[in-house]
Amino acid sequence: MTSAEATSREVDRLAELASIGAGHAAGALAALVGRTIRMEVPRVRDGREAGALAAPEEAAVVFFHVLGGPGGVLAVLFPADAHPALLERLLGVPASATPAEQAESALGEAGNILASHALSAVADLVETAVVPSPPELDSDAAGRLPAAPAGRLRIETPLVDRDGRLQSLLVWFPEPPAAASDPDGAV
Repeated sequence: MTSAEATSREVDRLAELASIGAGHAAGALAALVGRTIRMEVPRVRDGREAGALAAPEEAAVVFFHVLGGPGGVLAVLFPADAHPALLERLLGVPASATPAEQAESALGEAGNILASHALSAVADLVETAVVPSPPELDSDAAGRLPAAPAGRLRIETPLVDRDGRLQSLLVWFPEPPAAASDPDGAV
């Protein structure tokens, strides 16, 4: 959805969907790590704002193409400085003792769980199937997330624990209205 096409009402609706989805993702992350996770207020960014979203160096990002409902791309970002605490909670062993392949698998599965919970909540609200593609893990995002086309909206929702050690960022790029309404994905 481009900024020019988005009415204030549509933007509010998308932000509300993102908020409810992120709330469910925060609950899923809390269950995974056994700690309270709070969701910050989603930030709606207009594509005319400063460039692509910057990801922390060496962040792990799990990408999903979203089919149905508002569609688009959903990214779940895990900053590198949160990896040790997250991996210790997920796997029950010190992150330093976790083989790289196992760490990547755990982060990919955590991203898959968060995205599935978020999109399931959105599907319930829009009363249609909203399905993520298989996850695509980029374990060394090196300061980048997918850049949205000029003028396209992105909605960012941070998830953090009380100490800030366990954190994630959900970033959703909703489809333009014509693509989101076409069930075959044709533009």
